[in-house]
Amino acid sequence: VALYKFKAEGGMRQMLKVFASGGLFAVAFGVAYGSLFGDLLPALTDGAINLPAFWFNPLDEPITLMIWSIVFGAIHLFIAMGIDIYNKLQRGNWYDAAFSVAPWYLIIGGVGLLALGMSFGAYVAIAGAAMILLMSSRDKNPIKRFFSGFMSLYSVTSWLSDLLSYTRILALTLATSVIAMVVNMMAAMIGWRGPQIIFLVVVLLFGHGLNIALSTLSAYVHSTRLHYVEFFGRFYAGGGKLF
Repeated sequence: VALYKFKAEGGMRQMLKVFASGGLFAVAFGVAYGSLFGDLLPALTDGAINLPAFWFNPLDEPITLMIWSIVFGAIHLFIAMGIDIYNKLQRGNWYDAAFSVAPWYLIIGGVGLLALGMSFGAYVAIAGAAMILLMSSRDKNPIKRFFSGFMSLYSVTSWLSDLLSYTRILALTLATSVIAMVVNMMAAMIGWRGPQIIFLVVVLLFGHGLNIALSTLSAYVHSTRLHYVEFFGRFYAGGGKLF
């Protein structure tokens, strides 16, 4: 409404676009998780009405959500590497694009295939590691070349920490879901017959309103952090003039 009816401008318009797109995704995942303000309908109807999960329920399957969080993270970082390769090719630096960046697709992809139970993923990962170990350095001395490649390969620890950073999606989802459940539990204790419904509405509006505010803030902060640290860290180089 603020975007299209009141015609917000400038920074406010940009911020509202972020919140609007985030809200649409929240609705989409709410449908996928079978969640309407947490377990609002089951809590108020004593389980008589229950929304089906079109994908899965995170509270019942937290490990599944953790795996998908890492998968989303890998896709995000793969896009960042693609941008890095494009930038290097634009600068004519095809060697580093081919032997310092591209092999990580094989290493991470191979590990992912192994996690899915596909044994050939080991060969894919080993091929990527061999490319970095033997080809990432341009030093003509084979010993220096090997150790330089080994140090480049050591950045697998950076990859591991970056992928684990995306498990914050799991933490935020579970935290806000539990807050919603607590609010619904309090409302169910009040009951919704007679004048009690006034207190029930107050509890629901205040509780879920606070939860939405906290969720909006945390989603904005954490997704921004993932963009600036993990995503931009893979390719971004500041421009302009040296200070």
